[in-house]
Amino acid sequence: MAFFSFRAECPADVIEFESACARAKITTSLAKRPDGEFPDIEVELETPVGLETLRDVMRSVVDGHVMLQTLRECRLE
Repeated sequence: MAFFSFRAECPADVIEFESACARAKITTSLAKRPDGEFPDIEVELETPVGLETLRDVMRSVVDGHVMLQTLRECRLE
């Protein structure tokens, strides 16, 4: 399993991403936390799939551009 982290504009975007992963039969374990004073949310993701697969799923999410731009193969610190 690999760890990834990303930021999303709002919790609804993360929920939509989780649904897209489920439809693609991608196993995920997510930890979410608010990003201070903004409505943004930070996410740490553990999954067996690679970076490009996650990017493909994020591209299917409406308004998923922030997640796509901030996706990194590392844990939240």
